[in-house]
Amino acid sequence: MKSDTKTVLKVVAATGLFAVVHTILASRKAKATATRLVGERNRNAFYRPFYNAQATVTSGALAYYIYKLPDKKLYQVNGPAAWAMQGLRLGFLVYGVAAAREIGFAGLTGWTGIKARLAGKPVVPPEPEAQGPSPAPDGRLNLGGPFRTSRHPLNFMGVPILWLSPTMTLKLAVFNTLATLYFWAGSLHEARRLRAAYGEAYRDYENSNVPFFLPGRKKQRRVQHHTEPLRTRSAATPVQG
Repeated sequence: MKSDTKTVLKVVAATGLFAVVHTILASRKAKATATRLVGERNRNAFYRPFYNAQATVTSGALAYYIYKLPDKKLYQVNGPAAWAMQGLRLGFLVYGVAAAREIGFAGLTGWTGIKARLAGKPVVPPEPEAQGPSPAPDGRLNLGGPFRTSRHPLNFMGVPILWLSPTMTLKLAVFNTLATLYFWAGSLHEARRLRAAYGEAYRDYENSNVPFFLPGRKKQRRVQHHTEPLRTRSAATPVQG
């Protein structure tokens, strides 16, 4: 029992540290600081690749640290039920990939900014704000695919992928609980950034029949697309509140 308690506390501490670092680096304040340090063109070109690289490294470090901790099995699902669970996990992975496609793989990976910077273009476009819908040239938000069923599909998709594991251990249960809370809280933070970036267009989306997190449909309401050109704030613009 004492060993189990230590394991739980270590998983909570490590995962909490991971979440704090990622939240800080994803904030508009951190991006504004990067803009002051290296200039807007360099920030727009290299911040997303930097963020993705540190996310990969820190995720690997967290996984390795948790893997080395003592553990115990809580349950094991076998046979057709396990196959069904794995099939559902694959389905939610496809759901997440479809959401990323709506945002744009080039923007999410940072390739759009890097390509513009290396080509010497005077204007280097920033990465998409958060992981929400991207703006279209006509001033609307691209609300296709999974964004018709959840306003934060990329954050949601990790929840069932984690919990549908046929093998559940103490460490995994603790981590899954923390990750679920992080995905939900991160979506709240993400929504604030999207409102600041896209203004009325995103507020119209929030007032539509698309749920905040869990996929589905709320009481039917007509989506009001804001058709004026989006005035996306740069990362260097401070957000009040």
